[in-house]
This record gives sequence, C-alpha cells and structure tokens, in this order.
Amino acid sequence: MIQPEDNKPLAQDEIQGVKRRADRPAIGLALGAGAMRGLAHIGVLQVLEREKIPIDVVTGTSIGAIIACAHAARRTGLEMERIVTELQELSYFDLALPRRGMLIGKRAQKLCGQIVRNMTFEEAIKPCAVVACALDTGEEATFDSGPMESAIRASISIPGVFVPHEINGRQYVDGGLVNRVPVTTARELGAKLVIGVDVGYRGEPVQPKGVLGIMMQAFDIMEWHVARLKFSTADIMIVPDVRDLNPAHMNHASQAIARGREAARVALPDIRRLLSAWDEGIGGSSSAAAESEAVPPATNVDKGR
Repeated sequence: MIQPEDNKPLAQDEIQGVKRRADRPAIGLALGAGAMRGLAHIGVLQVLEREKIPIDVVTGTSIGAIIACAHAARRTGLEMERIVTELQELSYFDLALPRRGMLIGKRAQKLCGQIVRNMTFEEAIKPCAVVACALDTGEEATFDSGPMESAIRASISIPGVFVPHEINGRQYVDGGLVNRVPVTTARELGAKLVIGVDVGYRGEPVQPKGVLGIMMQAFDIMEWHVARLKFSTADIMIVPDVRDLNPAHMNHASQAIARGREAARVALPDIRRLLSAWDEGIGGSSSAAAESEAVPPATNVDKGR
C-alpha cells in the first residue's frame, strides 16, 4: 500500500505551491468533512496540481484533514489515489467494546501517520491546520502544531463510530460538528482567497440503511445546519456530486475521485477569473463567488484524468 519510496523527498519543482509570487494573494484550500465521500478531495487536488493553480495554505476537517495533511506532507493527488484504491477497509478497523465508540482508532491513526510521512505540522511544506471539536465544551479546536497523525485522529472521530481522541488531557471528536469546511481556518492562516470543497449532506432526501447509516445521516443533518452559516465566507465553493455514494465504505473510491476531478474542472473558469481579478488589481473582496450557484455540482462520472 504505502511503499518506502513514497517517503523520498520531492524535487523543488515538483512541490506544488511552495513559493508564492510577492504580488499574488495567498490562496487557501479548505477541504470539508463527508466520510468516504471526501475521497473526492483527491480528484480536486489532481486537477489543481495539473492546472498549476497555486495553493499556499491548506486546511481540513475529518476526511478533509487527512487529505489536507497528506498534501502538506508532499503527497501528490496521484499518489493519494494509488494509496486509497489499494487500501483494504479492514486495515484500519480495530473494534472496541461499544461503550464510547465502535472503533478504537489506533489502526486508523497509524495509517494516517504513514500517509502523512509521520510528519509534524512544523515540517509541512506549507501552512496547514485541521479542525476538531472539544467534547467537554463543544468549542472548535484548531491544530497546526505537533504530530499531524494525532490531530487527524481527533478530527475524524465521528461520535459513536470512533472512540474520542485525547490530546493534552482533553477529549476531541469530529470537527464537522463545528466547522465542516474550514474556510475561516484558512483565512486565519493567512489566505486571502479561499477555495472550499464540500462533499457533505446539503439537505436532499436520504433513506439511510442500517444502524451505521442512520447514525451518519443524523450526524450529517447536524453538520449541515451549522455549515450553512459559514459557507458564504468562501470565494469559490466546489461541490462534487457524491450524494449517491455510501459514506461508510471505500468501495466507491475511484468514483468519488473521478467526480472530484469533474467538479474541479467545472470550477476552473471561476478560479481563473478570481485570480485574474487580483492580477488586474480589482480583487480584495472575500465574496466574489461564494456558493454552489457559481460552481454547480458535477453530475457525470469522469472517464479519465
């Protein structure tokens, strides 16, 4: 799955977004929660990398935290696709006595550590942060220092699925409860323009199946009511159409990634217009193109890269 050669340093010209032109605003990418539907983030990154859209700051929540940290740890979108399509679901399952969650999470944390090359945030190639929710107070918690894998483990801790994760004596659960697409976090790290990617529930009718499906749908509903209040702060919001994909399983990984690519392609004209506006000196507003009306959901599964 994750080969030793994957940890070799990339050449400087292979690292997307390491250097920023002094006359260009910092561009942030905020990757949202959405369980396995969030594998669409990989497809979005592949398009941004191929089209040389610079990313100076990256943030993530839940599944978005994994992809954001992997990007900041020098993983390319193509590398990520290979890793997840070869991954077996049982490799991150460690069942717990069902008192605080179904999964202990140690295997998932170890796997996340391998994906991010066991890096700390301080070792990342660009500013990166992930969002979790403090279980005792419900406060939003931002992690941008220390081991990436521990912060990711906190951010992915869906209540009832994963046992809450402890950091410095406090318990944390999934960041989607407080900030599903961490656009505001990207701005706090210095981004002037922010591209958000939302793969979560948006109010459409759903018929969940099984106990896990019902739990995740209830969680999605809570997330959606909070998320709507924060989406308007994004300059561009990319919304891959992954509504029909099961968020609890990885067997649709290739489809999710393909739909992420298609949604990013749809968004490219808006992204280029936004960058051009800044180049021409007429940028500066954080409300240029703020919702899925500007970047509609992709409706077709991509047939290639």
